[in-house]
Amino acid sequence: MAVATGSEPDRAEPTRSRSTAPSLLVRLLLGGALALLIALSLIALAVDRGFRGAAESALKERLESVVFLILSTIDLDDHGLPMVADSLAEPRLDQPGSGLLAGAMTPHGEWVSPSLVGVSSPPRSRLLARGDELFRGPEVDGTWHVYAIGLGWEQPTGEIVDLTIWAAEDPGRFEATVAGFRGDLWRWMMLAALVVILAQLMIMLLLLRPLHRVAREVADIEAGRRDSLQHAYPRELQPLTANLNALLATERDNASHYRRALADLAHALKTPLAVMRTRLEGGTVTNVNELAESVDDMDLLLRRQLERAARSTRRTLNKPVDVKPILTRLGDSLARLYAGEHIEVEVLGDETLTARVDARDLMELCGNLMDNAAKYGGGHIRASVQRGLQGSRQPGVEILIEDNGPGIEPDRFKALLARGVRGDERREGQGLGLAIAQELIETYGGSLELLPSELGGAAIRIVLPPR
Repeated sequence: MAVATGSEPDRAEPTRSRSTAPSLLVRLLLGGALALLIALSLIALAVDRGFRGAAESALKERLESVVFLILSTIDLDDHGLPMVADSLAEPRLDQPGSGLLAGAMTPHGEWVSPSLVGVSSPPRSRLLARGDELFRGPEVDGTWHVYAIGLGWEQPTGEIVDLTIWAAEDPGRFEATVAGFRGDLWRWMMLAALVVILAQLMIMLLLLRPLHRVAREVADIEAGRRDSLQHAYPRELQPLTANLNALLATERDNASHYRRALADLAHALKTPLAVMRTRLEGGTVTNVNELAESVDDMDLLLRRQLERAARSTRRTLNKPVDVKPILTRLGDSLARLYAGEHIEVEVLGDETLTARVDARDLMELCGNLMDNAAKYGGGHIRASVQRGLQGSRQPGVEILIEDNGPGIEPDRFKALLARGVRGDERREGQGLGLAIAQELIETYGGSLELLPSELGGAAIRIVLPPR
């Protein structure tokens, strides 16, 4: 005997559970905080630029006022040299190192304020053309903000002398003002961000409370402490909770149908099994055909019960089905099937109406009723579809199938819904059409109603509930 050699195959390791994803609260907080920080940063940048522009405008106005102050006290001597009063209204111009400078110049000479004493790098000054104005920052003029205007001064002799008056300020004051504002701005922005994030946290906790409640109720359902979700939930969660309740109800109904089907199957198989056991124990079986007949009977019972169980089960989340095209297709089939009997089928209704049912169930449901109308009517069938009751998510659907036959008595209609009851014993059939239709419509929570027909016969309305 050959023996296979080699290493022992590795044993399959148990599947490791994936790490849980971050909670919705963490995701929302991180996303909201990031968006908030970006927004506040852009706002702070815009406010900072606006304040800096306003501060520069204020600085220009301040230097302009100094220039006009000098202009109100200046004079030119006979040689065209500028002369300014010894005592100026702006004390900083008389104080060396104050950071505020001023001067006036003509082609013949210039005057500078006493505050310029000791300044190692004074602002660069030059004559401006008459009517010109200049404002420049430290990036152009070294370490000074400078404002200057060009004028023309008329001497007593009638000569007009070019005169330029300027004022300059150390940018330290300007930068200190801007820096102080920036510090206050960012502190308040951070405080606002903290307050908004805390407010977001509180709002998100309130918004996520219904989800936590759903989780708790689902856990109670799993533990068997409740059968469905019972609290009132916000409108946005109602589709979720309604579908969950519908799925739970469907599961319970299907389990009940399966249990009933299994009980019926067990009951139906007891007799054939007892007969087989009796024959086998008594030795009365003479050939295989007798056993084969019993096996065939049991096989038929099995198939019938399984078919009934499959028919009684239903789905909750069916795809929407266009109703009128199905009615039109059934009408065409009936017209071909009863071609020799001159059947006329009329289909009316809105093309856009849909129903949340299985397409095969809808075809069987409407097909049974339309086939009955063809058999027992007078040759004219009308199938119409219209909108039913309005629901929160989808309206109901009503399908009306009419004929021009003798009609059905209301008391007789209830009896016809039972299996095996036939409306006309003279015609072939098993009396299952209306019973099957009743079973199908009940699985979707709908109903069958008998109404008087405008055609003179019977009218059966299929009512599918709204969602």
